[in-house]
Amino acid sequence: MGMLDRYKKKGGFFQLLQLLETSPNAKREQFLSLIAGESPAWEEALRKRILTINRVYSWESQYLVEIFSRVQPLTLSNALHGNPPEQVEQLLSCLPPISKRKITDLMAESNPTPAEKGTCVSKILSEVRGFVSQGILKLEKVDPELLVPENIEEMLSVGGYVTPPAMDSEVTKKEPRPNAIGETTDPGAQQEVDFLKRKMNQLAAEVNALKHENSVLKDKLAQIKKIA
Repeated sequence: MGMLDRYKKKGGFFQLLQLLETSPNAKREQFLSLIAGESPAWEEALRKRILTINRVYSWESQYLVEIFSRVQPLTLSNALHGNPPEQVEQLLSCLPPISKRKITDLMAESNPTPAEKGTCVSKILSEVRGFVSQGILKLEKVDPELLVPENIEEMLSVGGYVTPPAMDSEVTKKEPRPNAIGETTDPGAQQEVDFLKRKMNQLAAEVNALKHENSVLKDKLAQIKKIA
């Protein structure tokens, strides 16, 4: 029995994807080589959808703040420890100053081993997957290439690589979509609606960041009271 046989049932692709995401890089590449030997289409489809920490770091700041404000500060600081200072500065720029300072202070105080850093990176990736399943992050907006079609196992068995839904063929681009709630055929009005949606997402991200900052302040106040 081939390696892929157990994953060809519904849901198997995502199970295999999670296995690859939680494997060390060397082991992951070994798995992918075995998969490519059985089915290049599966290997390509999996490789395109593997969630890595560098991929997360490449997302826009409005999505990063959703993640960083929900991840434990120590986990984030350990995951970022040893990264280039300019990258750390860029990534943490989405957070309020006090939250950013707490992360950088923790980075200065801690000295995680490579294994500890790897564990924290894996934890962040696991939490990001959780945020996606909870609807906190929507991959069609954040990173459409990561979307996994519901029947991807069947599509791969029928033939070839599966193009992510958001990147579909010209047919999708040319055929007019029926208007959903909040959409309009007037280009000017649609631009205004899109602007308001972006603004709403930005405000929601800022609210989450402020909640995180408030939590940090509460922790500091509790520590001060203990000292007093």
